[in-house]
Amino acid sequence: MALMRKMQQFRYRHNASDKSFDWQWSEKGFNRIALVNRLVAQKGGLNANYLEIGCASNSLFDSVASLKKTGVDPVSGGTHRMTSDAFFDKNEEGFDVIFIDGLHEYKQVRRDALNAVNCLNQDGWIAFHDFLPSNWKEHHVPRINGAWTGDCWKLAVELSQAEGVDFKIVNIDHGVGLMRRTYSTLHVPDLSGELAHAGFDKFINAVDDLPICDFEEAMLLIG
Repeated sequence: MALMRKMQQFRYRHNASDKSFDWQWSEKGFNRIALVNRLVAQKGGLNANYLEIGCASNSLFDSVASLKKTGVDPVSGGTHRMTSDAFFDKNEEGFDVIFIDGLHEYKQVRRDALNAVNCLNQDGWIAFHDFLPSNWKEHHVPRINGAWTGDCWKLAVELSQAEGVDFKIVNIDHGVGLMRRTYSTLHVPDLSGELAHAGFDKFINAVDDLPICDFEEAMLLIG
């Protein structure tokens, strides 16, 4: 696998960038598990209805303190072995907290987000993983690296300009997006024309305008 990754990185070397970000994730003291459990506690604790898109090894799913959990993954983990598109197409249930960590590609995570909004209970929360890549290899689509955020950050750019939502990126665990709907009317701009094929250099230029906060500020927002 390591040799294959190196071969892929060589193949896509024309997309390389010398710029990188030292987010120091291991020194933050909190991760997505801590954040999701705070959201779940705020929305009823064991009785909160929780949905997770992209479960893999269940490292998060099994750590969420709710008795009402739905996990969707086409390969492993969770409770439903299917794609997120197939799940949302059939789902008729409402959720208090939704965590999106499926395919780390802009078009898919955008579709997951819009589908999630449609089944979010009033005053519910949507959280997203992997909004802050560290370097071009983590960012690259298709995947060429072990650690992979993909280009999910492009949705973060759109959400930062959306109307009818509170939105932050919590500076923990590869960047955890945090979104709450504030008005019945919600508008998320479609910036795919400029973002769909944007590379890591676009993220470098956009990162200073993203609403990044620390864990403590996120706790104040959650209440």
